[in-house]
Amino acid sequence: MNFKITAIAAAMFSFTVFPANAGSEIETLINMLHENGMVSDEQYGRLVAELKQNQTQATVEKTEVKKQLAEATKPSDVEVKVKGGITVKTRDGKFSTKIGGRVQADAASYSGEPDMGNGTEIRRARLYLQGNMYYDWGYKLQYDFANTGANGKGIADAFISYNGFDDLQLKVGNFKDPFMLQEQTSSKYTLFTERALPSAFAAGRHIGVMASTKHKHWTLAGGLFGESLTTKGSAEDEGWGIGTRATFAPINEKTKLIHFGVGVNYRDTGDNDDSTQFKQTPESHIAGINIVDTGMILDVSDYLKVGVEAAATFGSLHAQAEYITTSVNRNSGSDLDFDGWYVQTGYFFTGESRLYKKGAFGGVKPKGIVGEGGIGAWEFGLRYSSLDLSDSDIDGGEVDSMTAALNWYPTPTLRFSANYVDVLDVDGGTNDGDEPSIVQVRSQWAF
Repeated sequence: MNFKITAIAAAMFSFTVFPANAGSEIETLINMLHENGMVSDEQYGRLVAELKQNQTQATVEKTEVKKQLAEATKPSDVEVKVKGGITVKTRDGKFSTKIGGRVQADAASYSGEPDMGNGTEIRRARLYLQGNMYYDWGYKLQYDFANTGANGKGIADAFISYNGFDDLQLKVGNFKDPFMLQEQTSSKYTLFTERALPSAFAAGRHIGVMASTKHKHWTLAGGLFGESLTTKGSAEDEGWGIGTRATFAPINEKTKLIHFGVGVNYRDTGDNDDSTQFKQTPESHIAGINIVDTGMILDVSDYLKVGVEAAATFGSLHAQAEYITTSVNRNSGSDLDFDGWYVQTGYFFTGESRLYKKGAFGGVKPKGIVGEGGIGAWEFGLRYSSLDLSDSDIDGGEVDSMTAALNWYPTPTLRFSANYVDVLDVDGGTNDGDEPSIVQVRSQWAF
């Protein structure tokens, strides 16, 4: 009897204290006790029931532990990246948002004629929100806090795009017309602090709709545009325009590039304001004084801009050139023709190569980052540019300029630049014979 009681107690103790192990071994022990008559049928039934209950509870607890462990180690549905800017996206790619921007602080010193005051300014202070939604829809809103005011002057980009077609993007909103290589390259990535003199013919940003396709070796974009955000409405019709640009890069490798492009931009002045004006500063923005200026050209029906471009990269050496001609048609008086061109080259002493993607140049990634044992990227640039705004009865002046640049990129997000601008000659216009020179510097944080 004592042995019988001891055996039953041992069985109960085993699957009570060690529930995780109360399996086939304990079940075998109970069966042996029952077969040898050491436990009654009633006792056997109770032991088997308690064993199964114990096993069920252990299974539930084990499942719950696994579930909690899986939940704790499950990756988040949202992925956050902090590299320059801040990017938040869902892992399925359905939604994404990136916050980025740039701040450019400039200082300039002027000498020679015309009189231009030395000074400083925040050239750009932009913040943007960009991303996609429901896989195929894209968006971007960019605001420039250094250029605020009425009529949306601070708004740069504000558009929605549709990317659901293969190799085709549709865009609607406010953005740049597709025209000129130096204009399609962001101000964050230009070789010099200011673009070359022919930017007097830049198409700028307008409200419109555009279709574009971009490939490794070629791009094509075309759109229909209304007026800019700063244009005030009236009882008359606003102007409108058409812009297109095509590029071809027969060689497009990581450190080797050959690029060609052509752009056409047409604008009808409309009934609201049948006038236009072309002007340009001496590749410096702080003083705000134009070195050449057509003044307001009246009774203009429309004008057409045509530009051709070429660029090349061979390792650390890169170069680009553009020529733009503008034909202005007037309802009264003779038609006008203006033009401009530039050629520039740059070289990285530290071995980097300027990035190129889909018809425009991108940023610079230093091989050695300051703060991680490197010295950053160092680049020298040289440019010659020319602009002619005189024809017929319009004496806007003709100017030639030489610019040298030294750029230091301590990190991919920081840049410090020094430019020396030598205006070689001004022929005609209000600044005829003037030859100013300019030293200007910039610190830039782009993220």
